Amino acid sequence: MDFGYVRVSTKDQNPDRQIKIMLELGIEERNIYVEKKSGHNFNRETYDMLVNHIMRPGDRLTVTELKRFGRNYKEIYREWHHITKELQMDIRVVDMKILDTSLNKDLLGQVITDVVLALLAYVAEGDWEERHELQRQGIAVAKEKGKHLGRPKIQFPENWDTCYSNWKAGKITAREAMQQMNLKKDSFYRLAKNHENKNLLSNNSSFEP
Repeated sequence: MDFGYVRVSTKDQNPDRQIKIMLELGIEERNIYVEKKSGHNFNRETYDMLVNHIMRPGDRLTVTELKRFGRNYKEIYREWHHITKELQMDIRVVDMKILDTSLNKDLLGQVITDVVLALLAYVAEGDWEERHELQRQGIAVAKEKGKHLGRPKIQFPENWDTCYSNWKAGKITAREAMQQMNLKKDSFYRLAKNHENKNLLSNNSSFEP
């Protein structure tokens, strides 16, 4: 029986393309398992349930690309051996036809598959490590230059003091204050909290017992 394993790294990514490929290959929808989790290791609940509890000897696991299977070279190789040798099941990587153990049952075919798998898995892991190293370097450079990372900081509008004072004095409503300063609700109350915290710290530092 054919099973499909679909994986994306984050909840924001869409698995529909992979699912479409599985359906076009004739895999029944009920046999397609989708997981939204990083592929750097095999600590994945859906994957474990499918491979170690649902599939049986002779079944075939299909992934669209090797990176959907995983990205860690050593773990990919170990898991591949676990599935094909220990569990006696097959694996198919759609975009690499040579990586279909159900078609390469002879010794030469298995050797070629092992060599190609080792090479591709190595490249996949190297790509993952390179991207994360570049990201780490980029963050380090940004910090050296004093750049702010993450959500942009909200600046106090020029008319903040006047509008804030009028609001606290009950002369205008919060909505009116937001409109006068062109601020959204969340931004307005975040700035108000920061303003009040700064005043509190200032008052505490100037207090002498």
